[in-house]
Amino acid sequence: MESKLPVVPVSPSNHFANFLKACKGEEKTRSPFEIAGPLSQVFCLGVIAQRLNAKLIFDPEKKEIVNNIFANALLAGPPPTRGWEQYYSM
Repeated sequence: MESKLPVVPVSPSNHFANFLKACKGEEKTRSPFEIAGPLSQVFCLGVIAQRLNAKLIFDPEKKEIVNNIFANALLAGPPPTRGWEQYYSM
């Protein structure tokens, strides 16, 4: 199994510093954003489905749960603090 694992690039920074440096464009992340983003989305959908004990239908194009209004409200969450709106677009 070990031969099938991905090679992690050697970096002088730890996991947390690597994330911050990647945000600033100084390093490439060891856990790419294009994988971590959709994976986080799946986790959030799973938590909502488990919390409501319901089967949910998610439209990835519209980025909304189409069969449960309450679940969709949980997905959106509370409004952002004033001044932070630009960072909370779905």
